[in-house]
Amino acid sequence: MKDIVNPHDKLFKEMQSVIENSRDLIESVFPKELLNNLNLDTLANDNNSYVDPDLREYYSDLVFTCMYNNSTEIKISILFEHKSYKPENEYLQLLQYILNIWNYAVKNNETPPVVIPMIYYHGKQEWKLKPLYSHFPGIDNNLKQFIPDFKYILANITETPDKEIVEKFNSGINKVLALLLKHISDEEYIKRQFKYIFTLLLDYFGEEKRSAVITFLLYIMSTTEIDKEHINNCLKEISPQGGNIAMTTAMKIKQEGIDQGLEQGLEQGLEQGLEQGLEQGELQKQKNVLIRQVNRKFGISKENKQFIESVTNTAKLDNALDEIITAETLREVLNKLE
Repeated sequence: MKDIVNPHDKLFKEMQSVIENSRDLIESVFPKELLNNLNLDTLANDNNSYVDPDLREYYSDLVFTCMYNNSTEIKISILFEHKSYKPENEYLQLLQYILNIWNYAVKNNETPPVVIPMIYYHGKQEWKLKPLYSHFPGIDNNLKQFIPDFKYILANITETPDKEIVEKFNSGINKVLALLLKHISDEEYIKRQFKYIFTLLLDYFGEEKRSAVITFLLYIMSTTEIDKEHINNCLKEISPQGGNIAMTTAMKIKQEGIDQGLEQGLEQGLEQGLEQGLEQGELQKQKNVLIRQVNRKFGISKENKQFIESVTNTAKLDNALDEIITAETLREVLNKLE
């Protein structure tokens, strides 16, 4: 089965947009001396993206606000690296990204916040943290003072042993997310360890929380060729509720239109249905983000909100989301939708 568009990115954003999960990620990765000064009880979704067109090829972002020392509001940006290899110079990309946040703040008459960037990496290429000045050979301390000095936090899932991943995170969601992203290209590993991996989600097998389990199952079904019977058998072995989850997943697949392709074969139907369901969901997310950003920056009328809701072209919505970062007037943004 062919990969759906950005399945890893979609999975990561869906899981980490839940504050409980993003908080656990931060607590598990950030250095203790920094965590001691962060009031994570104040962690909240920023609901904006500051990734511009040049960066979108490499990263997607989830941004949160948080109080530092209970007196200063900062931003924490979790950047998901979806090219699966280390960029040539991540510092230049991060510098541009931070400037996007600061420019946005200035244009909204806000004080530019301190930004803590964290890169979540699951690619195969080695990624070692090096200071920015190491990219400038032959410099001394006299020249070093003219080079921007900042750091980023790297969550390198690839180089983290599986045992450490399981011990590192408190949330079963983050354990499974990391293991799947790390090993998703190794189908035999996923099949062999399927029961163990989903046992880590046992607390989510209940009816109220099982949507997360279903999301992981849909991800595996869209990115691997593991047969449904093996998945169903493993789920039933984990818990009596596993059979219900398998049935619920099948119903969800049907609701998303995947059964439309049954006459051409289950595989084709699954691929088409997943693509349709994910595209529709992504379209609505784009509209919601644009409406929030427009309202925050310019204010929004009922008519303009209805106009944005009527747009069905994802490329136009992308263009409008890019434009709002630098736009001086609302008309500049709306023009991108016409």
